[in-house]
Amino acid sequence: MVGTSQTDLRGIMDKNEWKDSADCAGLDTNLFFDKYEEQVELRPSIDNLCAECPLARHCFAVGVSQKAWGVWGGVYLEDGKISREFNRHRTKAQWAEVWQSLTMDK
Repeated sequence: MVGTSQTDLRGIMDKNEWKDSADCAGLDTNLFFDKYEEQVELRPSIDNLCAECPLARHCFAVGVSQKAWGVWGGVYLEDGKISREFNRHRTKAQWAEVWQSLTMDK
């Protein structure tokens, strides 16, 4: 999705096909749920994948608004809320970077 413009992203969102264009499309979905919970050493790799995805902000918003569970936009949610248990592997500096990328305009 490198080089995708905001206009292109809006078109994807309008069609509700955003998941097909995400960097995680085609990967084992268990990486973002059970495996993320069980394999602490896997978490940084999943976090990095999501951090590089141009749809992370939208993904996170969907996860929060739909009260989802699992990794959404690089953040593990439980019932749409940030899970302390499954996100504690991050430092304060990493959290600041993640939060800024998900909530602030660039």
